[in-house]
Amino acid sequence: MAHEDYKEMLEAQALSALDAAEVRVLEAHLQSCAECRSQLSDWEDAAAGLAFAALEATPLEPSPQVRARILEAVRTDTTTGSRAIEAADGHRLQAANVVALKQTLRWSPAQTWGAIAAGLICAALVASLFVLWKQNREARQELARLSGQVRDAQEQLARQREAIEIVAARGTRMTELAGTKVMPGAHAMLAYDKNGRAILMAKGLPPPPAGKAYQLWFIAGGRPMPGRVFTTDASGAGTLNDQVPAEALSAAVFAITLEPKDGMPAPTGAIYLSSLT
Repeated sequence: MAHEDYKEMLEAQALSALDAAEVRVLEAHLQSCAECRSQLSDWEDAAAGLAFAALEATPLEPSPQVRARILEAVRTDTTTGSRAIEAADGHRLQAANVVALKQTLRWSPAQTWGAIAAGLICAALVASLFVLWKQNREARQELARLSGQVRDAQEQLARQREAIEIVAARGTRMTELAGTKVMPGAHAMLAYDKNGRAILMAKGLPPPPAGKAYQLWFIAGGRPMPGRVFTTDASGAGTLNDQVPAEALSAAVFAITLEPKDGMPAPTGAIYLSSLT
């Protein structure tokens, strides 16, 4: 319903010419419209003044033309009022739905602060979980590193024990390997017992290139037999546990060459160390 329609109803309201439904529609509008409230007050004052004057004045019979205009105005106001009622009913229904929705969505201050507090607590919990997850991951990584160090230490200790057993056993033979022209500063010691358990301790061999490793050879009757491969650390030291073939126990020449990291069935690289002097 347009604002002008409400303004047209003010005159009739001042004269108490509206029915109950029209009055409800207009009163609902007046609650939110200061302009119409002011105009209605003016119309009511004017109507009161006219009524007071009418009481003191001599009644006059209106002319037929005035009567016709009044009746026409009443019929027009009635039609306008009916349209206003229909529009106002729809407007009230829509407004009631909006007000109900606003009332549904409106939070009290306590609810607002409660929601903010819940959000902060949730964010703090998420941050705490992330910190715990990060700490747990770092702890697992550190545990894996320490476990690797423990395994390496255990393996090294086992090799040292085996080396002690081999060296201390009766009948153990010790053979020295000297560096060749390819690696004159290198040397190694090979110890093996009567059962063929052998341990090699090398010094002065630089770390092998990528994809390469040092390989031990047992040479008996001019035929080289492959041993295991090993690498060295940054200081040039390396150890190897191996098994001497039975045919090489009585008399053999030992040599070390640089081969592919997985080893070869026959030597392909230059000899770095050899027991043949």
